Parts: sequence; structure tokens; C-alpha cells
Amino acid sequence: MPRMHSLLLLALLAVAIFSGCGSRKVVEIPQEYRSPALSRQDAGKGGTIPQVKAPPAVPETSQGAIFSPPPTIREKDLPEGTPPAPPVREEKKGGEKPQRLASMHLVDAAKKALGNGKPDQAIPLLEQAVQVDVYNGDAFLQLSRAWRMKHSRAKSLEFAKKAEILLQDQPAKLKEIYLLQAELYREGGDLKKSQAYLQKAGGIK
Repeated sequence: MPRMHSLLLLALLAVAIFSGCGSRKVVEIPQEYRSPALSRQDAGKGGTIPQVKAPPAVPETSQGAIFSPPPTIREKDLPEGTPPAPPVREEKKGGEKPQRLASMHLVDAAKKALGNGKPDQAIPLLEQAVQVDVYNGDAFLQLSRAWRMKHSRAKSLEFAKKAEILLQDQPAKLKEIYLLQAELYREGGDLKKSQAYLQKAGGIK
């Protein structure tokens, strides 16, 4: 009888255990939280899930995340109709051409030589000034003065006439040329022409 009671208790205990196991609830894991299934290739390497490296952290500022590196703006990114940047233009000093500036620099050096009574030093400078700018009336005027200092009235008158043509729009210098021509004609004995140029000079205010 004791053995029968023991077997009966064991049977009841086994039934209780199996019935308790059958009443357990299965917990479902949401799809978004499930790990990806291993492929056959991954399973052959040991069945471990490969580690995915996290993306590098974006630097933060007091105003939030910033771009690294900063974005660049290209010409094609500009909206249509945006006018292009104007080209940079190099302006010449005083609006003068480079040839005229170089020629006048030579004329200034020649004037100093003439002021020191050195026409032979001034003439080569003035001839070079004319080669640089053939329309430089001041160079011809100073050539006329230089050749007068060398007592060559013919050459002096020749250069004076060229200066007269080129300096028609400068009354003060034109008057200076008329007076120079009047003196040259007087020195040559042509008083009629000398008087005519004196009158021209007097007509300029």
C-alpha cells in the first residue's frame, strides 16, 4: 500500500507539471525589433551577426548640427537670370594712354635740359618722345625751341608749324607757338610774317 501511494503521488505531480507547461503564453516580438535572419554564408562563418559600424558623429554647435565640410555653391546652383560678376577693369591714371605718359615723361626731362642751356642733351630726348607718340604737340614745340637755341631757324620753324597743327585745341600753347614763330620770322628778316603771327597771338584771349 505505501508503494501504491507513492506511485499515485508521482503520477499526480507529473500531470500537474505537464499541465502547467501547456498553459504558458507565447510572447510575440514586434517585427521592427527582430534581428535579421542569418544567411547561409553568415551561418557558415560561425553563425554570428556581423557588427555594423555606427556612422561618425556630426559635430555640434550651440545652434545644433553643422555641415562638415561646409557646402560649396557652384555656378550651376545659382538661379536663372543671375547676372555674372562684372569683369575687373584696370583704369589708366588720368585717362591718358601709356604712350602719351611715356612721351610726356621724356618731354619733361628735355625741358630741364633746355632750362640748363643744353639743347644737345634735350634734342635726343624729344626725338624719342616723338617716336613714342607722334601726336605729342608739346614734343614738337620743345624741339622748335631747342633748334632755335642751336641757331637753326629753318628746323625751328619746321617743328613750330607741326606743333601749331597738333595744338589747335589748346589756346594757351597755341599763343606760345605764334609768338615763337613771330620771333623766328623777325630774326630771319621777314617782318611781314612776324607781324602776322603777332596778330594771331593777340587774337587769342
